[in-house]
Order: sequence, then C-alpha cells, then structure tokens
Amino acid sequence: MKSLSFLGGGLVIGLLLSFAAISLSQEHGSGPEFRAAGEALMCQCGCGATIATCAMERCHSAEPIREEIWERLQNGESVAGIIDVFKERYGLVILSAPPASGFHLTAWIVPFGVLLIGAFVTRHVLKTWTRQGDGTEAALVIPISDAQRARIEKELRDFS
Repeated sequence: MKSLSFLGGGLVIGLLLSFAAISLSQEHGSGPEFRAAGEALMCQCGCGATIATCAMERCHSAEPIREEIWERLQNGESVAGIIDVFKERYGLVILSAPPASGFHLTAWIVPFGVLLIGAFVTRHVLKTWTRQGDGTEAALVIPISDAQRARIEKELRDFS
C-alpha cells in the first residue's frame, strides 16, 4: 500500500514537471521567428548543432543565446538584425550556413563542381573499361593442321 502511494505521488510530480517544461518551451521557442533565428546560428559548445537543436542540458552557449534571441524578438528586432548582432559578436563561425556572397560563395559552388567533375571522370573511366572488352580487337588466329583438328573433334566427342 505504501509503495502504491509512493508511485502515485511520483506520477503526480512527474506530470507537474512535464507540464511546466511544456509551458516553458511554448513560452520561449514556439514562434517561427525564434525558430528561424535559432536555426541560423550554431551552438558554440562544440556539439555541432544549431541553437534551436542543441540538446545539451543547461548548455553554457545555447541557453544564453536563446534568452537573448527571445528578448530581442520581444523588443521588436528582426531575425536578420538579430543574426547580424551575433555575427558581429562571434564572427562567421556562429552562422550555420556560409553567406552566399563574395569568397564564401565558393563554399556553395565547390561541392557541386567536384560532384560534376567526379561524374565526368567516372563516365570516362567506365567508357574506357567497356571499350577495352567489347570484342572489337582482332583475335589472334593460329592455323591448325588437319591432324590437330581431328584430335580436338575426337576429344570433344569422347567428352560429351
């Protein structure tokens, strides 16, 4: 009986905590602007996730940045303005994607260029390999005597 009441009390506390967590998450991170700003910025804790997706509990990087994003959105700043503030503070390392301008445009173009070059090289290699084995080369014909031909035919008859 005692363990049943302990289990019921634990269940009630668990439900209360989950409702509190849901209300906090809805309060701070449900808007599309908040999500867009969080996805545009990388977490600086080293996890490799964006601010919106960092799953580290009490992250020393994501939590303060999330709070600042929320405050700036409440003050009416635009997502682009918020991203610019963080870009000035941290540099380009905070951005989840390189800017599509200037030298950074190469980060967008080079992967596709390498993929295209790789496709052409693969096509060339495959054509070369298939061309070597298509049977167009002249076969080396060695004439055989009538005695050899008769022996081959006899062995083939005996074999089958």
